[in-house]
Amino acid sequence: MAPLVDRIGAKVLGLLPDGAVARIAGAPTVIRGRTLDPRLALVARAAADQPPLHTQTPAEARAATNEALALAAAPTRPLERLEEHRVPGADGPLAARLHLPHGLTGPRPLILYFHQGGCVIGNLDWCESFCSVLATGARAPVLSIDYRKGPEHRFPAAQEDAWAVYRWALEHAGDFGGDPTRIGVGGDSAGGGLAAMIAQRAKTEGVAPPVFQLLIYPWLLGRADNAAYRDFGACYPLPVEAVDWFCRHYLNDHAELEDLRLAPGLATDLTGLAPALVYTAGFDLLCDEGEDYAKRLESAGVPVVFRCYESLTHSFTSLGGATPTAAHALDEIARDVDVLLAKGNA
Repeated sequence: MAPLVDRIGAKVLGLLPDGAVARIAGAPTVIRGRTLDPRLALVARAAADQPPLHTQTPAEARAATNEALALAAAPTRPLERLEEHRVPGADGPLAARLHLPHGLTGPRPLILYFHQGGCVIGNLDWCESFCSVLATGARAPVLSIDYRKGPEHRFPAAQEDAWAVYRWALEHAGDFGGDPTRIGVGGDSAGGGLAAMIAQRAKTEGVAPPVFQLLIYPWLLGRADNAAYRDFGACYPLPVEAVDWFCRHYLNDHAELEDLRLAPGLATDLTGLAPALVYTAGFDLLCDEGEDYAKRLESAGVPVVFRCYESLTHSFTSLGGATPTAAHALDEIARDVDVLLAKGNA
């Protein structure tokens, strides 16, 4: 069925009736009692005809994933402004993109958002659609950040960039329509790990903490060996070989897998951290570490919202155009942020 998916495209696939998709997809994929969204099953089947990411060079992987995700993303929501900026990183200026929603009537936290990509691939286009959903749904300005990546810039380049931008934003949030006293941090996959790292580092270094941390299928352990890796290690779009590929192209040596900047999930003291919103995908080898981190945060007294979208895969923030299930999840996440802000917890 892959040629059919290639012909109709992922976005058109998202518009087909459920019955038609089910007939095309055939027998459902079921793991741990979870059933994979049939639209994503078809996308995965089409992707199987392409060279796996871990067999490509970083340049090849960037080009291939850029093209694939562009085909699956939902349209950007209408905004008052969508602007390109440059912000100071740890070793020079970084590209950033402001998503400012219509109708802001008072100060709202500026949300710093860090995209996925294993600290090797990814760019601001990958998260533009979701950042527009987040900005409009949470009624807050969102500034997405394109940090340095390997192999050109190895560990801890991305982590130091994220931290530098956060420190800078504490003084400049008002320049982007945000409340100068409140910064939220968020991201998906590697970007979620960066957001978690910022929340921990702010506490450790005595810096003003973020008002919340938004962690979407976060990469919290550099290379795990757990049940999720075994159960979902062959699942599109993040098989275990891709995690190893990211580590090879970003890390300098194996010891860095134990560094809390890369693996905030290894931290033992989670008390006093910012309120957390943690989301996992059911068909994702990172699902167990995300759920475990949410439980440990809650046990440490941190306010937590946790949801697992059991039928979705890794990278679902970029797949809103391919399946209504992902689009619904993105709206729900944005509403959760809005509710958290309305409660006065952030």
